[in-house]
Amino acid sequence: MARRPRPVPLYNAQVIPFTSSSHPAQALSLNNLRSLLFIRSIALLGQIGVLAYVLLVNRTTESLFGMGASVLILGLFTMASLWRCTRPWPVSDGEFLTQLLIDVLAWTSLMYFSGGANNPFVSYYIVPLVISAAVLPWRHTWLVAGASLLAYSTLLYYYRPFPLFTPHSQMGHGQGANIHILGMWFNFLFSAGLITYFVVRMAGMLRRQEAIAVKQREDQLRNDQIMAVASLAAGTAHELGTPLSTMAVLVEEMLASEDLSPQSREDCELLQQQVQQCKATLTDLGNTAELTSLERSLQSPLGEFVQQSVDRWAVRRPGVSYRTSSSNVGAEPVLDFDSTLVQALENLLNNAADSGSDTIEISYDWDEREMKIAIRDYGGGIPIDQLEQIGKPVIHASRSGLGIGLLLSHATVERYGGRIELINAKDSGAIATLFLPRSMGEPT
Repeated sequence: MARRPRPVPLYNAQVIPFTSSSHPAQALSLNNLRSLLFIRSIALLGQIGVLAYVLLVNRTTESLFGMGASVLILGLFTMASLWRCTRPWPVSDGEFLTQLLIDVLAWTSLMYFSGGANNPFVSYYIVPLVISAAVLPWRHTWLVAGASLLAYSTLLYYYRPFPLFTPHSQMGHGQGANIHILGMWFNFLFSAGLITYFVVRMAGMLRRQEAIAVKQREDQLRNDQIMAVASLAAGTAHELGTPLSTMAVLVEEMLASEDLSPQSREDCELLQQQVQQCKATLTDLGNTAELTSLERSLQSPLGEFVQQSVDRWAVRRPGVSYRTSSSNVGAEPVLDFDSTLVQALENLLNNAADSGSDTIEISYDWDEREMKIAIRDYGGGIPIDQLEQIGKPVIHASRSGLGIGLLLSHATVERYGGRIELINAKDSGAIATLFLPRSMGEPT
């Protein structure tokens, strides 16, 4: 029989990825940087107020040059950072860490020229530490804590006296002042340790809880969409029964005619196979609902499951060539499944066939922990911007596929405790791999 062209999908659904301009993580990182710059600006205003007070009250510019230069440089850097916030670039953890370390360095310069650890504003070191604990990973927070503690400790011994904050340097109260400054240092050390440890832990827990909540919302949205699809499928299956029966009768009458040419008879036989396959699919749909309601499942060795599923799918895609293989030998693991898992595998096969690949390779394998079914095509591959969004519940009409079929496949495989991974092959095409736990029982 001559090879027939593959049927072209007329309608599918596609996952539409988020654009970078609307990505919530990017907006959050920019907002965090703006908040840091706002806090820095308030601290700078405080130091400018100190400079103004010294100029107005003491009417002297002695020892103010270094402090004034530090304020000016930090102010210019803050203005440059504010301009950077207007750019659409995401703020990485490394950039945010750099901003905090520059805060520590600039504040150390300010404190050096204004009394060192005697300056009451030295407690500002706790601010970048708290921000780092709330926003950055714990390794970055420990780095900020270490830099702040080193700077504070250095300022205990190296600084320029400042008349407003170090009057004891000229009045003979050195010993009492040193005890007070040392107590302030120990208080900072204790506070930094508590904040770094506990705030980092609490921030990590909040981030994990937020990630869990986001996944739960996505799962709920996906389940709602699947229920809508299931309701539509049930109604469609009921409506298709009558026209399929009519087509089956008409095809039988056509085949009974002796006037059919060989080519027409071949076409009618193929049409009869397709109609029978459609009726079998509707029957399986009803059986699946019955088995699910009775909490029953089917059992089959892995290789038999793969071969039967592929053979069944190949009847509906006669123009696609394929080959199956396995690298393992020995006793195959046995699956407990229902026909939804078969449908999940067929969805992956359909996507491979729709990629334009002339050949599809199906391989299965297993180890002590899990079973693996890989489907390789030689089409154009999957666009990079879609790989991370595939299987998520954001579906819109499109002709390019990779939408509702994979959404349903992901949901089905996850019910069995498995997962689906999609990657682009190095040379051409894509590889879809279905992983199932070796101890897989009935779906939950």
